[in-house]
Amino acid sequence: MFALLATAAGTAVAGTATPGDDQAAGGTVAQAQFVVDNSRPKVDQASRSQRPGKPPRPTPSPTSSPTAGPTPTPTTTTSPPSTDVNVQIPIPGYTTGFRFGDILVDEARGRVYITGGKGTDGLIVTDLNGSLLRTLPGIAPGAAGMALSPDGSKLYIAAGDQDWLRIVDLDTWELDGQFTGTTDGTMTCPKDLAFAAGQLWVSWGCENEPTAGIGRVDLATRTFDVYGVEAIDQRISSAMLLATSPAQPDMVIAGATGTSPALLVRFEATATGLVQRAISRTDGGSVQQLAITPDGTEVIVPSGAPYYHPVLRTSDLVEVHRYPTVPYPNAVVIRPDGLVVAGTNSSYDEDVWVFAPGGTTPVATYEFGHLPNQETWAHNLVNGALAVAGNKIYAVTDQLAEPEMVTLRIRTLP
Repeated sequence: MFALLATAAGTAVAGTATPGDDQAAGGTVAQAQFVVDNSRPKVDQASRSQRPGKPPRPTPSPTSSPTAGPTPTPTTTTSPPSTDVNVQIPIPGYTTGFRFGDILVDEARGRVYITGGKGTDGLIVTDLNGSLLRTLPGIAPGAAGMALSPDGSKLYIAAGDQDWLRIVDLDTWELDGQFTGTTDGTMTCPKDLAFAAGQLWVSWGCENEPTAGIGRVDLATRTFDVYGVEAIDQRISSAMLLATSPAQPDMVIAGATGTSPALLVRFEATATGLVQRAISRTDGGSVQQLAITPDGTEVIVPSGAPYYHPVLRTSDLVEVHRYPTVPYPNAVVIRPDGLVVAGTNSSYDEDVWVFAPGGTTPVATYEFGHLPNQETWAHNLVNGALAVAGNKIYAVTDQLAEPEMVTLRIRTLP
């Protein structure tokens, strides 16, 4: 069994408990130890110049976009309620500051799913308050991107260190698998996945390899076509992140993760393949996360640089708005009502910025310093590690002095 987290601010440290009657399919239930949160700000003025391993504050980056530059971010914002929760989660094999898998909130079941990326192999499950419910170790080597089946009954996990997907039954915790490799044995290293047009689309591409692509799983026959893209003007050379929208069920937005500037494509998903409808590139680095607006007409693409969160029309991938943040944009999610939660890997500034749809002034910001009762350097938001559900933000942070460990941060929106 697990100990419930207190409602006040604090940190829980996860540990494996003795197996009990509520376990199934090889999972373990974790306990949590609560400690009072008296953490200090991430960086104080006196210590900035002495802090090792921190990059210098960058100068604003140029952009080729015709859109006017963002207005300066005001220093006064609404103070979020003090209901902070921090849960430390060990992930064997996780590489701090380099790789991460995915975070996915399952509101229907009241769960949060976390994977650790290349070198890891497990699934971590918490409830919506951060209490650790279950770990499933050894189920998906290279556990990367995740997606819920259209009916919400199964969780698909990309096993990026091998050539398959792990399928987890969310009622029974029984495990199944789906092959996503090639007929000649060449590794594909699946990265991300998304459902559209009645098919499951799987992006793939191994590190330091010149070939990548998007494959298609026929859900009726469970056959896999490694080359699911039928028409595109440019070659895909690195694994892509995928995003879809219920408002436009045949649309797939894809952004490259291993090139700079990065390829962006809007595809139309058909019963047999993906067809390019718009193509572009980021103004800066690789795509870190994608978020489509509830109506499906816009997509936000943080890519490290430029130092704001650009909003592109999904119809032609032209920039139409900017959410002014700070270096280095690395995460974004959008709530069903359009509220934008933007993340940055910032050594000297806030980590999360919250905007009303189309706004330029944040309604709240959040800072992740060191954990309670710790004298370590500050944590940073992990690339692509943001989620939102209801009035809660879910973020994953890490810290170089804590290898094979991440921290789930839960913050309440104002």
